[in-house]
Parts: sequence; C-alpha cells; structure tokens
Amino acid sequence: MPERQTARLRRGRVSLPSTRYFLTLCTHGREPVLTDPICAERLLAAWGALQGAGDLVLLAATVMPDHVHALFVLGDRLPLGRVMAKYKALARDLGRVNWRWQQNGFEHRLRENEDSADYGFYIFMNAYRARLIKPSERWPWWLCPEPSRFAFLGHLINGCPPIEWFERVEQIALRIASGESPSA
Repeated sequence: MPERQTARLRRGRVSLPSTRYFLTLCTHGREPVLTDPICAERLLAAWGALQGAGDLVLLAATVMPDHVHALFVLGDRLPLGRVMAKYKALARDLGRVNWRWQQNGFEHRLRENEDSADYGFYIFMNAYRARLIKPSERWPWWLCPEPSRFAFLGHLINGCPPIEWFERVEQIALRIASGESPSA
C-alpha cells in the first residue's frame, strides 16, 4: 500500500493573518460530484459563512466537479489549517453520502509582489480551461463578492471571456503549477 504524503503538505505551512492565500481542495479520488446544483450552492455559501464569521475575506472562488479554488485574505480569528477544516465541515453535508474530501489541500501564500488579479483570473477561467463549458457560456459556480477588485471582469463580453484569454490562462496556469509567481 502506498505511503500517505499528506504530512509533507503541512511542512512549511505559514498561517499569517491579513495575508492572501490561494487554496485548492479536492474530493477524495477526485470524484466529480461537486457541481450538482445543491452541492455547488452549499459550497459557495460556506465561503460566505466563513467571511461572515470573520475567518477570511473572500476575493474569488469557483466550484469545479472534483475540486474548489478560492482566493482570500486570512482573518485573524483562526489559522489557515483551521479555516480549511471549518470550510470542509460546513460543506460536508451536501446530500451525497458517498463522497468525502481529500485529507489536506493545496495552499499558496501570495508574496507581496504577486498580483491577486492573476489568481482571480485563473480561478475565473478554470471551468473554461477544463472545457466544461463553451466560451460563450457562463460558469454558474464562480463567486466574487466584490467584482471591482478584478479589472479583468470589466472586459467580459456578455459575462463571458474573450477568446484571447484562453492563451493567457494557460501561461498563468503553468506558472502557478511551477510555484513561480504568475505576475513574473
């Protein structure tokens, strides 16, 4: 049986209040169950509950079939690991009994020189990048409480991305995956 490597995910984790974080949480086995409408609404509402409790300030989030992405500023009430656990607890009663979260998640603390807009753009474009919808459609499971934070949203065409954004998101995705600043 393969050895679990989840402890390595926590190594080097730094939890700093008032700091921006990019977070990805996946279902166990990457089971594609999260975009059931009732499930997705509950997942998005859980971000609002965390914000309402002062645990974070949500900048953007999206629900994908087997994972969620979020960009937020950590509050000063709870450390990052507890916020992740609280989100999973708030979102776990989703009417489907046969799925669960992976034990940990991926988080990246944005450095001072990293632009939140690049991460917001990546989160917004994630469903398009995965070809879950056509460029002329809107992804219903995107959440951005303050759209004025992201200038790119002002360039949408009827709520949809211009075609030239598809190349840009691939460049940003490569930088995020490599741990390099997307703004570089």
